[in-house]
Amino acid sequence: MKRNIRSILIAAGGTGGHIYPAVALIEHINKNYPDTCVTFIGSEKGPGKRLIEGMGIGFFTVRARGLSGERKFFKKLITYILFFIDLIPGFIKSFRILRRKKIEIILGMGGYICAPVILAAMVRRTPFALHEQNYIPGRLNRLFSRWAKYFFTSFEDTGEYIGGKNKNVVFSGNPVRESIKKIVSLPPCYEKWGLRRGRFTLTVLGGSQGSERINNVIIKLYDFIRNDPMIQVFLISGSRFYDNIIEESKKISRNKDSAILKIFPYVDEIEQIYRITDLLIARAGASTVFETAAAGIPSILIPYPLAIDNHQFYNARYLEEQGAAVLIEEDQLTSDLLAEKIKNIRSDGMKMHIEIKNKLKKIKFKNSQQIISAWLLEDYIE
Repeated sequence: MKRNIRSILIAAGGTGGHIYPAVALIEHINKNYPDTCVTFIGSEKGPGKRLIEGMGIGFFTVRARGLSGERKFFKKLITYILFFIDLIPGFIKSFRILRRKKIEIILGMGGYICAPVILAAMVRRTPFALHEQNYIPGRLNRLFSRWAKYFFTSFEDTGEYIGGKNKNVVFSGNPVRESIKKIVSLPPCYEKWGLRRGRFTLTVLGGSQGSERINNVIIKLYDFIRNDPMIQVFLISGSRFYDNIIEESKKISRNKDSAILKIFPYVDEIEQIYRITDLLIARAGASTVFETAAAGIPSILIPYPLAIDNHQFYNARYLEEQGAAVLIEEDQLTSDLLAEKIKNIRSDGMKMHIEIKNKLKKIKFKNSQQIISAWLLEDYIE
């Protein structure tokens, strides 16, 4: 028997890669399912609390800890011990939230915060679904997939990593916020960020936490472009690296430099930055890959090599194989190579840049929010 769900809980970790797809989904639910109450369990760290509470959604935190990719035995052992120590109180609080909010179904969107929530759901026999943003599923998603009612994937081939046809796999795509999809309608705001119209704008993102390696390469890259009056660089360094990178930039900048370099620790209004970006240099987290592809922004992707199962590499390769992005692995990354790639993209009247944009236009994106919401909130069978 089918009925509409009245109470759903969404759980997602603290990084933007998990939070932003959740925000996109909540936007859709609030608009199209006004009678459905959304509850959110997330982390105190990262942008989640501020973003979710700003949407009028009940936000809760529970104790949880991730399983790192540490290879040394004793450090890995300590990580696992601490994981289980935090899992117990996290499970108890999650159980109480599910009971108090009368949650009917749960969607886990990745991150270690999902572990105690999904365990509580299993004990209470509350149906749950999972969404995997990356090409290669995370360890917790793979573990819990066998009991999930639905397993939503961003990439069509991801289901093969959890048993493919033997699972309730739904190829949904990755939810992208409406503000990103509609950036063409936004007015360009160069002046707000200290940039100039008419220049080739290079935006650099090291992920939601920033990347020291990418920051340092960009500082060295500046020597290649300092005399170019047609280029400007907008570097989002990450808060933890901001002070150091500002000091480094002061050492290399000159009053007579023609290029423009602007550095910010973090930017909330990323859609404004996407609107004025001609080329993105970034890590290859799923949200970055799908958001910039949906916005039609050519990119040079540098996967984080220590990501679990090297999943960022496969995210980036998905676009590279379609000619819709340039992939540089971190062990090959130098300022010389990056300068060469940028030069190639801009040369011959921006020929390569135009080709990449055309390839991006050919990628067909699913209406992920609608697909996931329909499966969760309408097709629920008791």
